[in-house]
Amino acid sequence: MEGRAPRLGHKKSRKGCAQCKRRHVKCDEEAPCSNCVRHGVPCSLAGGPYVPREDTRQRRASATSSSTVSRTTSQEAAPSSAIATTSNTSLDLAPLQPSPFTVLTGLIDRPVPGQDANWMLDLQLMHHYLTHTKYILTEHQDMINILQIWQEEAPKVAFKHDYLMHALLGFTALHKAHLEPESGPMLRTSAVDHLDKALVLYRENAGPTTAENADAKFAFTWLVALFSYAVPPSVPPIDAIAELFSLVKGIDTMVAETWFWVSQGAFAPILTRGFDVAATLPPESYTLPEGMDFGLGHLDFMLGVDAMMPDERRTCALILAELKQIYNGLLRQQGQFSIASVVCFPKQDSAPFSQLVRRRVPQALVILAYYCVVLDVLDSRWWIHGWSSRVLQDIMSTLDDQWQSWIEWPVQSVLFKAAQTEPSTTDRLGLLI
Repeated sequence: MEGRAPRLGHKKSRKGCAQCKRRHVKCDEEAPCSNCVRHGVPCSLAGGPYVPREDTRQRRASATSSSTVSRTTSQEAAPSSAIATTSNTSLDLAPLQPSPFTVLTGLIDRPVPGQDANWMLDLQLMHHYLTHTKYILTEHQDMINILQIWQEEAPKVAFKHDYLMHALLGFTALHKAHLEPESGPMLRTSAVDHLDKALVLYRENAGPTTAENADAKFAFTWLVALFSYAVPPSVPPIDAIAELFSLVKGIDTMVAETWFWVSQGAFAPILTRGFDVAATLPPESYTLPEGMDFGLGHLDFMLGVDAMMPDERRTCALILAELKQIYNGLLRQQGQFSIASVVCFPKQDSAPFSQLVRRRVPQALVILAYYCVVLDVLDSRWWIHGWSSRVLQDIMSTLDDQWQSWIEWPVQSVLFKAAQTEPSTTDRLGLLI
C-alpha cells in the first residue's frame, strides 16, 4: 500500500507566535509570520508584544461568575419563586410562573429596596410571639410540654437558622396585625418582607435534611403554610385556594423526611402526642353539620353526569376518595381530628386538581364545595377565618344552574349555619400531625 504524500503547509507548530496561538491558527514560524502580516498586527517572533493565550478555565470561571451575579441580582429584585421542601420535592410552580406565595400576597406593599430593617419592630414581634402567638401553636391548654416547645425550643432553633427566624417573625406580624387593625398595613408589610427573606434563605441554606436542621425545616414548612392562609389573598377565592393547594403540597413530604430526626429531638412531643389527637372541637363551640353521615357516595354519580376527559375524571375520583376519608375520620372520631388532614388537602394529585379548579371545571368545583364544609370546621381560628365561606360563595357565582343542586348541602352547612362566636384573640392552633 502506497504511503500518503505529506501535506505541505500544515506542519504542527510548536514555536508559533503568541498571536497565532491565541487565535488557535497555524503559524509558519517566520519572523514576522504570514498571519500577522496579513492581519497587520505585530508578531511576537519579530519583537511584537507577547499576548498570553486565553485560558479555557478562566473563560469558564468568568462565565460562571457572570451567571452567579445574574442570579443574585434576580433574587434581590424579586421574592423567591420557590420553596424547596426537600432536595427532590418543592412547593413551587414552574420557574417562569409566579410562586403561590407571591400571588397570595400581591395586595401587600413590599418595603422600599435598600430601606433599613426596623430592628425595634422585630423586638416587638419577638415579644408578641413569646406572650401571645406561642399559644396559637398549641391546641390544648393541658399540653404543657407542647407549649414549652414553642416558647423555648422554637426560638433556640430559630437563632441557629435565619430562615426559621424570619418565618416566625412573619407569622407573628400577621397575628399582631389581626389584634391591632390600626397598625395592620405596616405589620403586614413587615410580615411579607420577613417571608420573602425566609424563602430565599431557605432555598440557599436549608440543604439536605440532617439531625441539625430537621426541627428547623419541620417548623418552617408549617409556618409558611399557616402564613399563607392568614394573609389576605389578592386573587379571587377559587384561585387563592388553588394556590394554597400548590403551596402546601410538599408538607407531607417534609414531615416524612424529617420524621425520624424530629422524633429524636426536642420537637418529638408534637409528633407523638399529636398524631392521635391533633385538635378537639368542643360541643359548645362547634358541632359537625347535619348530613355528614350521608357521605359523598352520590358524587361518584356526579362525575358521570357530563362528559369529562379520562385524566380529569381520574383526578377528580382520587381527590373525592381522599375527601371521603377525611369525612369518615371526622365522624368516627366525633370532632377529634388532625388539623394537618384538613390543611394539607389534597395530598395526592394536587397539581392536576389545582389546574381543574383554576379552569373552573364544574366537577372539580363541586368537590371543592364539599371540602369547604371540612375547612369550615376550623373557621373559629383567626388564621383561617372566612376562607370556607368566601370560596363557597365564589363557587356559587361560577357554576351554571345545572350544577347548583349539587352544592345545596355545602351551601346550607356553611353559608346558612347559625351565627358562630367570632374567634377570640387567644385562639389556639395545634400543629400536630
